[in-house]
Amino acid sequence: MRILLAALLLCLSLPTFAQKATPEGAMYFVGFADKAGTPFRIDEPTAFLGEKALQRRQLHGSAITELDLPVSPAYVSGVQQTGAQVWLKSKWMNGVVVAAKEEQVAALKKLPFVREVYLAAPKQYTRSSALPVVPNLDRPAPSFEPVPVNPQFYGYGWQNLDNMEGDSLHHWGFRGKGVLVAVFDGGFPSVNYKDFLGYADAAAVPANYDLVEQDDTALDGSTHGSTVLSTMAAHHPFFFVGTAPDARYVLFKTENGRGEHRLEEINYAIALEIADSIGVDVVNSSLGYTTFGMKEMDYTAKDLDGKTSPASIAIGHAFARGMIIVTSAGNSGGDDWKYIGTPADAPDALSIGALNDDGTRAYFSSFGPTADGRTKPDVSALGVSVAAITASGRGLTAADGTSLASPLVAGLVACLRQAVPTATNRELLDAIRATADQAAQPDNERGYGRPNFAAAYRLLQQARKR
Repeated sequence: MRILLAALLLCLSLPTFAQKATPEGAMYFVGFADKAGTPFRIDEPTAFLGEKALQRRQLHGSAITELDLPVSPAYVSGVQQTGAQVWLKSKWMNGVVVAAKEEQVAALKKLPFVREVYLAAPKQYTRSSALPVVPNLDRPAPSFEPVPVNPQFYGYGWQNLDNMEGDSLHHWGFRGKGVLVAVFDGGFPSVNYKDFLGYADAAAVPANYDLVEQDDTALDGSTHGSTVLSTMAAHHPFFFVGTAPDARYVLFKTENGRGEHRLEEINYAIALEIADSIGVDVVNSSLGYTTFGMKEMDYTAKDLDGKTSPASIAIGHAFARGMIIVTSAGNSGGDDWKYIGTPADAPDALSIGALNDDGTRAYFSSFGPTADGRTKPDVSALGVSVAAITASGRGLTAADGTSLASPLVAGLVACLRQAVPTATNRELLDAIRATADQAAQPDNERGYGRPNFAAAYRLLQQARKR
């Protein structure tokens, strides 16, 4: 994962490109034709979805469909019989990621139930155990006493909150309590430190999962994830308090620091599947994909249609199931590319641009529209000299990028979710756009403008009184 706190842009790949098998092997996605033989049933969803996930779907009227069923074990077994090592399983993409050699790839393509096989990454991934580790979500959230809502108590986090009228939500008692937030990034070292999540040690962190090495130790890797997380979750009174300190956080490591490969985008899609199944309400992904280590995998502007990228497609599935996905728009506004990346192009993503302190667009913030003409970004937030906690948990940094603007918004989305629990995800996003500072004239520089979360809350409350 390429990380520039001054201007973050993570890059990825194109879904169709030349197949280049290598004798030493590589990582491939193997797509199945159907789900024949799966032992799971649509009318027995508790076997593969948690209670909180089912409650969220009930609120949104989202039916359980075949898309939700896990892949066919018989098909997985058939793949393994070729000698390929099954790495990841995706129910929404209906397939598996495998580590395979050239002759095994040839055998995979001949299987009658296989609809596609494509290269996802060179073989530079490792797994710490023979099988993936299942995330543990049984730990309780931290509990904080009622706090004063003033600049002194929030310290260096005050501007992040006050800039979008988030202090009003906090004053009314909405700081994200009861809301489950997932964060996708390249790692979260040192977040066990109590001022990040309110826990005394790593063993108490609610859940973290590494899709790269497939273990429950996402508390390593890139420090970028820790900085992003701090803007939402930090609770260090009189020094730094984040935009949603009472929310509960699930941390997913989806990015491989060894290089940019399409497998990261598949990791993203699978992380959304897991997040859905455990009942996550809001996701922040300060990630974006445009170019890649292998040029034949690069996206072009015409691919930014919301239905080409696996990550963008997965956002559509997650949104249909009641989740809200907040993502950075990208930091290519000053480059030749200039446009947003994926998955910010997804129709149902809340894509976030970056603003200067005076509310003008930051020079690096990526432009819309999407390839099919939709306005992006959706809204924009402070993205220059954003106050955040360093990865050690003991210092302060000032960082730039849409990767910092995104979690500021995501944290307040979690607070709004708590404030209006009966609202659908679409109602929440519509209210955020409708009350932003240029809602009457949205454009492809700032979207609908800077959000006003107090106004969004009032609009939602008024709608419920009618």
